Amino acid sequence: MAKLVYRVVSACGALGYGYPKASLDQAMKGRIDAIISDAGSMDAGPYYLGTGTEYFEREAVKQDYRHMVEAGQKIDGPVILGSCGMAGGDRNLEWMVEVAKEVFAELGVRDARVAVIGAQIDPDVVIRELGNGTLLPTGRGPDLDEEALRESTIVGQMGIHPLITALESGAKYVLAGRSCDIALFASDMIRRGIDPGLAYHVGHVLECGALACDPGSPSDCLVAEVYDDGSAVFVAPNPSRRCTPYSIAAHSLYEESHPQLQFYPEGILAMEKTRFFTRDARATGIRNSVFVHSAKPWPWSIKLEGARRVGARKVSLVHLDPNDLSKIPSDILVYGRNGVQKNAVEAPQRELGIIIETSSPDAGAATRLASLLTHYLIHYGYPGRKATAGNIAYPMSPNIVSFRRSDGGYGAIVPSGTRDPVFFENYARVRDAVIKLIEEEFPDALRAASHRIIDADAAHPVALLRTVDRDPASLERRHRAEIARLESFATAQPGSLFGLDAMDAYEWTLYHLIQNEDVIKNAMFPIRYFRANGAQWTAAGDERPKYFDIGVTGYSGDLDDRTLSLIADVPPAGEPTHSRRLLDMAVVIRSKDAGINRLVFDVVFNSAEDYESALASNAFTRTNIARILGLPEDRVVGTFFVDSCNAIKLTIDRPNISASLDERDVFGAQQQATVEQLSVPMYASRLARASSF
Repeated sequence: MAKLVYRVVSACGALGYGYPKASLDQAMKGRIDAIISDAGSMDAGPYYLGTGTEYFEREAVKQDYRHMVEAGQKIDGPVILGSCGMAGGDRNLEWMVEVAKEVFAELGVRDARVAVIGAQIDPDVVIRELGNGTLLPTGRGPDLDEEALRESTIVGQMGIHPLITALESGAKYVLAGRSCDIALFASDMIRRGIDPGLAYHVGHVLECGALACDPGSPSDCLVAEVYDDGSAVFVAPNPSRRCTPYSIAAHSLYEESHPQLQFYPEGILAMEKTRFFTRDARATGIRNSVFVHSAKPWPWSIKLEGARRVGARKVSLVHLDPNDLSKIPSDILVYGRNGVQKNAVEAPQRELGIIIETSSPDAGAATRLASLLTHYLIHYGYPGRKATAGNIAYPMSPNIVSFRRSDGGYGAIVPSGTRDPVFFENYARVRDAVIKLIEEEFPDALRAASHRIIDADAAHPVALLRTVDRDPASLERRHRAEIARLESFATAQPGSLFGLDAMDAYEWTLYHLIQNEDVIKNAMFPIRYFRANGAQWTAAGDERPKYFDIGVTGYSGDLDDRTLSLIADVPPAGEPTHSRRLLDMAVVIRSKDAGINRLVFDVVFNSAEDYESALASNAFTRTNIARILGLPEDRVVGTFFVDSCNAIKLTIDRPNISASLDERDVFGAQQQATVEQLSVPMYASRLARASSF
């Protein structure tokens, strides 16, 4: 019988999402070697890196971290947090350090060794590398510009080595700047001798918490158990969730451009030979993943992210008479028509705008409740959910607009939308469940502020106007002109909000790999050590990361992400006998950003029969997907088959860089509507073959 050698808990998908303490308590009933959480991402947009601020409410982050530290005091292993403060820049990291000091003081943490690892890099270093030609693009855009880089805040995404160095020094608590999500989990496993292929794959499943479960949510815990036979098993401590081969395999595709190849600072995770297996009704395992020590640009390449301010932003939300909708120019974003995607919704499709609005005598209370409602609503998992990357689309980063009301009180609004027919069926239940969760977790938030959720559709359309400018006078003038233009076509209805001062607009200026090993090894990711006694942290030295090679060499498999598992264009013989809705054939149909410049669609089928029939239909070739999505064929990176979980992945160049000024869906989580509508032709020869399984 295989022996358990390591057991780790992922607290949640991102610190601040919130998770049931009962789930962590349940996980702690078994052996725990490490407690780990990702704290951020670039997904929410460049604002958080550019300003050094946090995406989540401070109280929510503090509560999540407090639970982790409280549990961490009961184990010998480390408590690891990466991408601190959301974006992982120096200011984000120091913000999290102050939160940690409060938590340590409240819990009486004494004589603890803490490692703080920075990830920010001087723009002058990056500009020099630009001149030397050592910055490698990761896809289309953003275009590099020296002036933009000079104005930018820039971070590098650290891999396992800075983290392992800190852990080897005896650090009990690690607070890291911008980090590769997977490295946070893989680092401790690799330093304990666990195979890198298994460690990286386990890390990829864990990095979003219980999102890899059924039903999935990043607002819950997930446990991985590693065994000495080279396998790992995933178990949800929350009894209302379970891990299945589908849910784990489907999550292995999540946020990645390729279904079987994932590229990291140290090499490539190859999952072509990965096997998924069921242990019992609630637990699923993996084995046979391989980590490859490859040639350039790996293993010594670090992804850089840069953000700079574009200007101040004004926003208006204008309620419209539905009879005026046809008069509104197509370039104006209107919920109920084209709020989620640029192309207008077509019958029988429906587009629903979901506008959260809060009120309070206190500005902070209004913003806090809007934030909680927003974060719970986007990721609430429910039975039958297909769009597992997010329930709604946000058009702005930050997504909350706070303002002063005419009566002297304060308000906050969050515009968002969806075209997901499955969500429509569950919307009322999801909305009620979100309110109940907040009542349980943050009851004072509902006492301090009131709220309403406004539904906008073709019968109740709402236009969103956004203007950005660095000059205040020009901003005011231009926004008034946009309002006047809209009102020349339609009359604003009661409830409209005009000229609100939103948060400043930022843009991504850099999303490239740096390949200078000297800079990577000798200038990036400095480690500072502290001896912590409550809120008193005494400096205890510093250190450079220690680097070493990992992964297999001489790998014989295919490592080309443009050819491996590519769906071939093989026209089927004969005529189709009938067609089936893709919605009826798949358990998951989701879209999601894969970085700032790519968008991926994952379709996980109900059965091998449905999967084989879909492949045989030839509907999912690169040419057909380009036609279906209305894209030039060269913007389709690839369409891929995934036998291990009966899935198809579609990868395209993002139509715009994430969080651009014309954005409709910052996370890319609600772009799957066109794919959902597909009707897949069925062929008799394929049906005969499928029936023989």
